[in-house]
Amino acid sequence: MSSYRFLSASWLATALCLSANVSAHDVSEKQRAAIDAHALATPSEIEANSKSLATYLVQDLHSDTEKVRAIYRWISDRITYDVDAFLSGNVQSMSSAEVLQKRVSVCGGFSALFEELATQAGLEVKSIAGYAKSYGTVQGTHFEKPNHAWNAIKVDGEWRMIDATWGAGYVKEGKYSKVLSETFFLAPPEQFVFSHLPAEERWQLQRTPHLSQQEFEALPLIQPTFFHNDISASEAWNTAKKSDFSGSFVHTFDLPYHVAAIQLAPLEYQLKLDQAYQFKINTEVFEKIALVQSNLWIEMGRQEREFSINFSSKIEGELQVMAKKYGEAEYTSLLAYELRP
Repeated sequence: MSSYRFLSASWLATALCLSANVSAHDVSEKQRAAIDAHALATPSEIEANSKSLATYLVQDLHSDTEKVRAIYRWISDRITYDVDAFLSGNVQSMSSAEVLQKRVSVCGGFSALFEELATQAGLEVKSIAGYAKSYGTVQGTHFEKPNHAWNAIKVDGEWRMIDATWGAGYVKEGKYSKVLSETFFLAPPEQFVFSHLPAEERWQLQRTPHLSQQEFEALPLIQPTFFHNDISASEAWNTAKKSDFSGSFVHTFDLPYHVAAIQLAPLEYQLKLDQAYQFKINTEVFEKIALVQSNLWIEMGRQEREFSINFSSKIEGELQVMAKKYGEAEYTSLLAYELRP
């Protein structure tokens, strides 16, 4: 437990003001859908070389964010992660042209192709080498050398981080799932550093204090879906700083991005018996949300789109927050905890 105590008071003080700028480079859902549709409809003949591809992707787009989005969406759809090379350790360096031709690569190829397309589109971009808590990483893993590559890109005069590899899918139980992730698209630096540490400190862009490699390795592991439901980076840092933090965050599940907004919920995995906890979840997708423990179902109160409840329990064991969509009978898991004395 003591390995988490490096988080100083300055971390918390700075973290509390982070959320104001988290969405500074967002595009609207309508804009994003239009850009995505444009990228996904790229004709095959346009994809023959990076120059024609980049020109097509950013045509009629004006802001840096829009252009970055088009490139990110195309790569996440067209390029597949080479899980066999990763698991076997037989990783070969590939140029951006080779990745464009073969459509399969590991992280170095993803970042090289993203850099090439962004450069062709007139954007300022860098490939970043560093340490990442990827598939197979366990709590406290020590990295002997950098094990991942991603990109830094300048958006409206500000450097931001983007990981097209993790944006295209993830490896679980030795198999690759090709699922778009929004978590690594222009992620706030304070969020990104939970899983990515640049080898060069100057590319730690967070306004909170920079981390050493040892401090990064001591951070709790997060699942790729952890930030999908609007869990804030500031609340995550706040939780990790608690004196009684067990070292594990709440378990999340592989749900579409923004299906629900977790406005208030405990972020630690281990909860205490007889202690009061508040839950508040905003969603337009789910008709009912319940807390489930053993055979006990407790429905959350609802007011328009907001579900809320004050909860405490005397029962040890697993607790899940589950939700049911309109017109469906089955419930879906949103969050999972463990209750202990």
